[in-house]
Amino acid sequence: MLFKQINLGGAGPSAKVGCGGLLFLLGLILVSPVGQWLITGIGWLFVLIGGFSIAIEIYLWIKGSSNDRSV
Repeated sequence: MLFKQINLGGAGPSAKVGCGGLLFLLGLILVSPVGQWLITGIGWLFVLIGGFSIAIEIYLWIKGSSNDRSV
């Protein structure tokens, strides 16, 4: 299996420090009340998208079934 290495140029150790700092801030946001609100909001968004897609698929299924009878 061939893996392509990403070249970050001359970033050096500052890239690792920046990545670590970004992960630290993301962790602080996720354990705060804002993170709880964010995760809950994303969860409800996925529930709504899932319900919407199920409704569309049922509609298309019923619409397709009525077209099959006319053939």
